[in-house]
Amino acid sequence: MSFQRLRQPEYTGKNRCTPCTIVNTGIAAIISGFSATISPVLGPIVFLASMHTIYLRGYLVPGTPKLTKQYFPDRVLRWFDKSTTRQSAGTEVKVNPEAVLLECNAVKPTENGDDLVLSSSFEQSWRSGMQSITDPSIDLIINTIGGADDQVNFQQNGESAIAHKNGEVVGQWDSTVAMTADVAAANELVQRLPSWETMNFAERARILMSLRIFLEKCPICEGDIRLEEDVVESCCRSYDVIATSCASCESQLFEIEWNKKLEEAA
Repeated sequence: MSFQRLRQPEYTGKNRCTPCTIVNTGIAAIISGFSATISPVLGPIVFLASMHTIYLRGYLVPGTPKLTKQYFPDRVLRWFDKSTTRQSAGTEVKVNPEAVLLECNAVKPTENGDDLVLSSSFEQSWRSGMQSITDPSIDLIINTIGGADDQVNFQQNGESAIAHKNGEVVGQWDSTVAMTADVAAANELVQRLPSWETMNFAERARILMSLRIFLEKCPICEGDIRLEEDVVESCCRSYDVIATSCASCESQLFEIEWNKKLEEAA
């Protein structure tokens, strides 16, 4: 029988869970150590067999994903979770996006004061700017909002891109539509907001990302923008996200993990 038939694709390869692998490797080391006290030869054999099982199956002890989710601190799982790349409150952001956008009249309170909407002047200028951008790209993002930050690293995958700084996600663009919106908004804010020049990349990206949630029409196809709440399940944990996307072209403009820290920073 081929060993490959024992492989579990859902827990191996690109789907391999780092926390589960760490836990099971530790268990394998303990079992091997105990086996070595019985026989010096048995210890290495048990360890190699255990590691081979982890390689093929993703874990040694059945039920490991559930156990890891239950007993590992969320901050540890968040660090290793491959799917958790969404921008969070972070230590790099020292500004309140809502206050900043109110200050420069990009947004304004509704008549009843219960919500915020784009001001008509900003919305008109922003939409005009989006229509003038014909080739959105991560290079355009860097040139437009990069500032003096030379420690920001970018990871691009197709139309999406992520910016990291000091181990934190400080920018997230899930489509060229999102890039178009941010570049046009940055070009407008630099004229309206004197403090823009003193902000770091993470602060600028947070403000621009916050603006995207106010869009009601897609910058590209003019389709309606929908706001959704969802629970994302990974191998070891689950987390709440809020997202906006175009109902017509399905381009995603905004997605962020929603947690208590972010709620307090909003």
